[in-house]
Amino acid sequence: MQIRCERRGQGEVGIVTNGGRVFSASGASVSGHNVTAYTRTEGGRIALTKWGGAVMLACRCEVVREYHDGSLAIVFKLTNDRHVVGYALGDDGMLFRGELLAACDDDRARREALALAEYWAGIDAEDEADPWHGEPDEDGPEDW
Repeated sequence: MQIRCERRGQGEVGIVTNGGRVFSASGASVSGHNVTAYTRTEGGRIALTKWGGAVMLACRCEVVREYHDGSLAIVFKLTNDRHVVGYALGDDGMLFRGELLAACDDDRARREALALAEYWAGIDAEDEADPWHGEPDEDGPEDW
């Protein structure tokens, strides 16, 4: 198995080659106020990383809520009343989807993190219930 990462503008694509097949996934990106990254937990602290593991953001972090499935609503506190808030599927190595908020106090940041967690949890639940969105799986695992 071979793993690599390619940069595409402000984003990245993670690529895995295994058994002659190539699989890719969106990596970390910052587009406008939207942030996509991966979590890394070290010493009880959560940081945001790129797909390949390089640190993107390591600052004061608060877990606003931990859900029964292990997912998290998280706030990263930056300087000058800025925050990165969002939803992670878990606390280590998992996908984080969030937003950069400016001119925002801590209470609003927590509310926004909870709202994003609710939104993304709903999207994830829909995807889990119907991963192909009604389309037939033309090249699914049974064909591999």
